[in-house]
Amino acid sequence: MVEMLVAMAIASGVLLVSTALYLGSSASFRLSEDKRRLYQDGNYAMRLMERDLRQAGFGNLVTASAIASAGAAGAMAITDFILADGTPAQGLRGCEHGFVKPLAPGKDFSCSANPGMAGFEVSYRLDDHVDPASGAGVDCNGVGVGQSAVPPGHPAYLLAPHVRIARNLFFVATRAGAGANSLYCQGNGNNSAQPILNNVEDMQLMYGVAALNDVSVSQFLSATQVESLSADQHQNWGRVVSVRLCLLLSGERSLSIEPQRYIDCNDDARLVSDRKLRAVFKRVVTVRNSAAASLVPPS
Repeated sequence: MVEMLVAMAIASGVLLVSTALYLGSSASFRLSEDKRRLYQDGNYAMRLMERDLRQAGFGNLVTASAIASAGAAGAMAITDFILADGTPAQGLRGCEHGFVKPLAPGKDFSCSANPGMAGFEVSYRLDDHVDPASGAGVDCNGVGVGQSAVPPGHPAYLLAPHVRIARNLFFVATRAGAGANSLYCQGNGNNSAQPILNNVEDMQLMYGVAALNDVSVSQFLSATQVESLSADQHQNWGRVVSVRLCLLLSGERSLSIEPQRYIDCNDDARLVSDRKLRAVFKRVVTVRNSAAASLVPPS
């Protein structure tokens, strides 16, 4: 009888130890999986925004002979990144507090005056053919963008009579019924906003601005400060040559044993006790939305 009680006690102890080890291992696995997913999603979103920012304002250069044959003045655009009326398009526009109403119905992409996370719009010339598999000719959601006609008198008409111009808007919003902020992108392929990732706690952008007729960053400004440089918004945003981008994400579940410490997008130290993981992603991206203006067209 004594031997049986001793055996049962030993078996119970082994079972308790095994259960504790299993639970600890399971919690560690869930924590590692949440961290992996957090960084995977964050890096994907950053790569997507970086790629678009680098292409902001891109257009195919028009040769000097094409400009001369079209009888264009020297001040006219020398790329095919143009609006329907032939005037130069704007490659980048930012809103310090995001857009007024970016989700349907009644979408409004003017800049919001109320507190909110940053949003920005990127435009650039796409390939002439559409291939979603390779990313050619599509917007940020992989939808083909329609062609717009080039005015026959414009020098770019000699390159092609039609162009495809991407217009992608990135913003953070909460869809009705959702409990967390999501990063969205709306392209002009079908004018539909699609979520990129969830649980966004902050997104901020600062813009590296060059002096007029220069391409070196002289100062970093907010979107509101960029718009205040002058009354000419096309010129103001054309002076932006780099973007400092910061994205703060949180995990979906409370898995951490200890409070989380991190440095936020304002470079402030934070301590949170909700046991959710945090990840901060920061990049400085060089953009070319003003580069074409500094280039001499080839002969």
